[in-house]
Amino acid sequence: MKTKNIIAILAALPIMAGLVACKSDDETTAKPAKERLRVLGGDIEIRSNDETTSVAVSADCHWRVQDLDAGDFGNSLTVQPREGIGDGTLVVSTDQNTTKADRTATFVLVSDGGLKQKVTIRQTGSGDGMNLSKGTFTFSAVPEGAQLLTITSNTSWTIQVPAGISWLHLDKTSGTSGVTTIQISVDNSATDAQRSATLAVLYGNSSAEFTVTQEGITGQIFLHAPEQLSRFNYEGGSQEFMVESNAEWQAYIPSSCTWLHLEESRDSTGAIRIGSGVGNSMLRVRCDANNTTRDRLTAIIIIAGSKNPQQAVVLVEQAANGSQQSVLTVGDLTSMYVANTSAEFRFSFVSDEEVVDYGLVFSPTEQVPTRENAETVTVGRGGFGGNVMATLDNLQPSTTYYVRAYVLGTTLGRVYSPNVVTITTSSSQHEPGESDNPDPTLAPRR
Repeated sequence: MKTKNIIAILAALPIMAGLVACKSDDETTAKPAKERLRVLGGDIEIRSNDETTSVAVSADCHWRVQDLDAGDFGNSLTVQPREGIGDGTLVVSTDQNTTKADRTATFVLVSDGGLKQKVTIRQTGSGDGMNLSKGTFTFSAVPEGAQLLTITSNTSWTIQVPAGISWLHLDKTSGTSGVTTIQISVDNSATDAQRSATLAVLYGNSSAEFTVTQEGITGQIFLHAPEQLSRFNYEGGSQEFMVESNAEWQAYIPSSCTWLHLEESRDSTGAIRIGSGVGNSMLRVRCDANNTTRDRLTAIIIIAGSKNPQQAVVLVEQAANGSQQSVLTVGDLTSMYVANTSAEFRFSFVSDEEVVDYGLVFSPTEQVPTRENAETVTVGRGGFGGNVMATLDNLQPSTTYYVRAYVLGTTLGRVYSPNVVTITTSSSQHEPGESDNPDPTLAPRR
């Protein structure tokens, strides 16, 4: 029985072989499917100040990103997603390129069927580049410590601190390329006003800025100084006194006072100042010798604070010089114009004591007029000197007058101008537009 089965099987083999031999080569050879995979646009370009960019992937298969070489980007470069099916989008992320040079990276896009595309990522260089970690720094009136500024640069840089800013301190004001950390600190505030400074960071042909602000002290500003200094004798000298305050203060002497001066002194912080201080500090003044016969008085004005300023007034007095005689001088009298019933004159005087009054004396008969033998016109009262303009009215036309200036001193009596001016009034009123020039025939007489 077994023999019959074996014979039947062997008989059938040629028939099966013939059936197989009838199939074509196309039907017996396996072919892979035709795949599509590419990054649209080819290589990826990123500008220096961009941090992300997107590119389209055209595909009809499963694909993946492999062999990513970050190159000059280092850890800052990412490409997502790392795989996909069919059309998709790749997102490339990095940071801004603050270096002068371009930087590149590469990766390969691969399909399951073996298609490959190599893609290059290129980010342009920025030239001279600078990045500041912060643009503003704010401190309280009593700061707790320094604050940090980080500068990232691809070139050397310098910080410019505005002139006169002494309360702000930096531990570095220059550096080279790379990352540099700077400590910013400020002094305790001594005023109730906010203060601020903007600093420029210069690099290459460009610059960046950051601002430091400090709040003012809170609470009431107080200020105290003596009401009056000890009286200076006529020889002058120096005195100093304490100004008490919880703020910065400034002292002033009226500009009209030329005999009292503020001098150098050291304030509570150890700084040498002239006419200013911080907190409780000494103020020193110097008084010139008094060469006049009158006492003189002035005041020192002290101001503390800004928003709600406080003021103190310190009186300063100096004794007269008893060994000196009073001085009163009157300058020449000058005729300015002469009309038919009026005339105008100018003169000056200087006195080291306040005068009683001053003016003109005039007469048509007395060639040396005085207050006793001539008419008097008072022009002003008081004062210690100056240039005086004086007018005579109600004169007679076609009349000659003799005119002289006078000043009545407190102790020296009456002092006259050294010259007598002779004028002759005109016979009639001037026509409109006619000049009021002085009469050319007038001549002063001594």
